Amino acid sequence: MSSTARPTLTLGDTGKAVRQAQCLSNVWGGQPPKLALDGVFDSVMLKKIEWLQGCHGLPPSGVIEGRTWQVLYDPALDCYHPYPS
Repeated sequence: MSSTARPTLTLGDTGKAVRQAQCLSNVWGGQPPKLALDGVFDSVMLKKIEWLQGCHGLPPSGVIEGRTWQVLYDPALDCYHPYPS
């Protein structure tokens, strides 16, 4: 998918854009789980997106939109927020 295609994504969405967000979120190593690249925005993905948003000073809405897409394409090197269990 083109890096310029950045639709708003929310829990329950499916498709190529969701799969792209899953792939980009998997760049994070360590404690956060790797997401299955199935193109389904499920509760596991929601939890990870909320965590990523918090790591970058964004409101943890779980909605993938402009600023969250920017974080996914250009993540901070580290996060000091513990991943929720």
